[in-house]
Amino acid sequence: MALPKAFWLLWTGQTLNRIGLLAPAFLVLYLEQGDITDASTTPVIVGLFAFGVLAGGLVGGVVADMAGARRTIILAQPVAVLTALLFIGMADIYLIGLLSLAAGVLSTVDRPAGAGLIAKLVPQEQFARAYSMYLVGFNIGMALGPVLAGFLLAIYPPALFISWLVSSLLYAVLVWPLSVDETKPTGTRGSTTGVRRFTSGLVEPFRSPVLLVFLSLTSLLACIYLQINSALPLDMHDEGMTTSEIGIVLAINAVLSVALLPLVPRIVKGMRDEVPLVMAAALIALGFGMNAFAHEMSVFIVALVVWTLGEVLWAPMSATFLAKRAPEGRTSTYQGAFFFAWNVAFTVGGPVGITVANAFGYDVLWISTFVLGIIVSFGLVLMGRMPGFNAPAAEPAVPAEPSVETTTEAPRPRDSGKWTPAERE
Repeated sequence: MALPKAFWLLWTGQTLNRIGLLAPAFLVLYLEQGDITDASTTPVIVGLFAFGVLAGGLVGGVVADMAGARRTIILAQPVAVLTALLFIGMADIYLIGLLSLAAGVLSTVDRPAGAGLIAKLVPQEQFARAYSMYLVGFNIGMALGPVLAGFLLAIYPPALFISWLVSSLLYAVLVWPLSVDETKPTGTRGSTTGVRRFTSGLVEPFRSPVLLVFLSLTSLLACIYLQINSALPLDMHDEGMTTSEIGIVLAINAVLSVALLPLVPRIVKGMRDEVPLVMAAALIALGFGMNAFAHEMSVFIVALVVWTLGEVLWAPMSATFLAKRAPEGRTSTYQGAFFFAWNVAFTVGGPVGITVANAFGYDVLWISTFVLGIIVSFGLVLMGRMPGFNAPAAEPAVPAEPSVETTTEAPRPRDSGKWTPAERE
């Protein structure tokens, strides 16, 4: 079954948005190139951006389920435009800090909303396939974004923010015509009720023992994987590789991800929910562990291929795992909890990895990541045996393909409460 046109509008919008999105590395380069920050203030700016990333996914998921996933994506884009405009010519370090915090939030606030919107646009049995393709677009955007940013920074630095502004506007324009039911459930009006729902939504996924185990293991696995942003390039450099060679190696990851992600739903078809996750964790553990034996470019590439296989299994199947277990109208909230768990490792895993490498050497670090990854794999096996692990059965009915007309339809009657292709907010 072909994916609907509405999905491809969302796909195109988020891909363009990722290409133009402001990346923290290039924000730092822009600020230091203009002598706006120094050695004492740059870490603070980076820290504020990282805190925004951490909060954006968690908060964005809850907001998307309360206000509507489509509305959340659309309303975030004018805020991004305003933030980009304020960055241009800004020299006040305190305001730059606030803008960096906002930029971090805006870089992740749409991701759980996107997953929630996919859950409305395709049948449940198509979610893994659709989300895999969604991640292909994400990876294309993240691969092309640094190339564009580097070019813009060289010819006209403020163009970084103009690019972000334009990509945000295009994202809003493409998502605007998507037709989904965003009727709020009865009895949710009023500030007190809204605050209570928001607070409850933040912690709801963590109340399930199965999901708490899954999210905890997710953070541990992310601590391994996110060494690609810290210890791994440093180790490659210490082994004598040039920055160009390091870039080529890491680019192979992006190319493989784009090529392999569409194949994942076929590979895992018929498997129990935890099996692809166990396989993914084991491959990531093995791949990063192999770095202990890497002293030249070719071995680093072999190791990268192994952990990339784990990555392309983990990304869509972890999202599918949560989507199957999210109550009606809570898909974005549960995806937001995942992004929070993953991004916690972004603030912890990198610094810890570099600390271990500096104290004991890179071989010890990579062997440690292997051991930790195997522990995560066994943890996922045990999770599959926990009471309440199995997701509710999906509804067999498949509705007509969603249209791409502006959303004006009346509220639809509620069903049994199970997650269906026409899931409502």
